[in-house]
Amino acid sequence: MSFINPMTIKEALTALSENARFNQAVDNIKAGKFKRDKNSVNYEDRLIYTRELRNYVYDQAVLNCVFSNAELKLLFFRTFGYQGSVEFTIYPKCWLRDLPLLNIGKGTYLADDILLGTNQVTPDQKWIVTGTIEIGENCIFDQRCSIGYNTRIGSDSTIGFNVAIGLKNRVGKNVRIGGGSNIAHGCTIADGVIIQEYCRIGSFCIIEEGVVLDEHTDVPAFSLVTKEGIFSRRTSMAA
Repeated sequence: MSFINPMTIKEALTALSENARFNQAVDNIKAGKFKRDKNSVNYEDRLIYTRELRNYVYDQAVLNCVFSNAELKLLFFRTFGYQGSVEFTIYPKCWLRDLPLLNIGKGTYLADDILLGTNQVTPDQKWIVTGTIEIGENCIFDQRCSIGYNTRIGSDSTIGFNVAIGLKNRVGKNVRIGGGSNIAHGCTIADGVIIQEYCRIGSFCIIEEGVVLDEHTDVPAFSLVTKEGIFSRRTSMAA
């Protein structure tokens, strides 16, 4: 096992933070849809940024040293453009990209194998789509959770083991999502909702405040879920 020297990491991050070309690339990490063309300034900046970030996120020993040292952790996140609080817990076995597009609340806990999916390539691989991820304060994410871009999760929420949360979701405060559950895309989950283990929530559903779903509940896409039951939003919209 090779020894990781914190001073060496600090020197490398400091030099990178003072590199004008790299800082230009950091400033150009933004939400949108960009052509995967090396002749495009937007994509060139992404390549520069990603190449440097991989030196850390692809080396768990280095990242462990960074995350274990408050000074290095702050320097790392600021160097790569993250602007929010760094008073959260995260482990080296994580998938991090596009740090300027992240906002993680103070006191939040992100366990191993977390995927923060701020970008996704299109099926034809010609474009890359990026978006923000916002997580409120004092949330807990168990191992192997994934979160898609343009998703916002409120404070004091608990997300169980191996939960997948798709794109463009809005999850309220004090929400509980049980392990093995899958939230598709474009859903709105209000405050205080409890989703038990192994539930499936289809795309574009609305779950009202305080609803409790039993385990293995399968909610079809375009549903409205209230304390009285599950109703089709397509029917109400057609009426």
